[in-house]
Amino acid sequence: MASAAKMAPRQFRLMPEWLGQSGLWLRDAADGTFDAIGADEAGFSEDVADRLEDWMDVFDSILDEADPKASCFASAADFDDWCQEGHAIAAALRAELRPGETLDVLLPQSLAPPGSGAPR
Repeated sequence: MASAAKMAPRQFRLMPEWLGQSGLWLRDAADGTFDAIGADEAGFSEDVADRLEDWMDVFDSILDEADPKASCFASAADFDDWCQEGHAIAAALRAELRPGETLDVLLPQSLAPPGSGAPR
């Protein structure tokens, strides 16, 4: 008989994290923490996995390794485009969820450059 933890619907989170993370997280039913997981490993389509990887590559490309808090997109428009793609990927992920599974989206409030007029 499968344990209750294995039978519980999966809870995903789309949340970017610097370098080497897929941006997709899966809640561990045993302790409630979210662990990084590849979209392909989680059973999502290759198309969605590829879009997520490309989206995260853009995120990683803005990292200022000397000062991560200073990391930002070249313009407010670039940040907005990246966020829109994140929401589109979230919609594609949700379309592939099994009944009862959920996806939360946690995107940065702003990674627009200072002086762009966008909040930071």
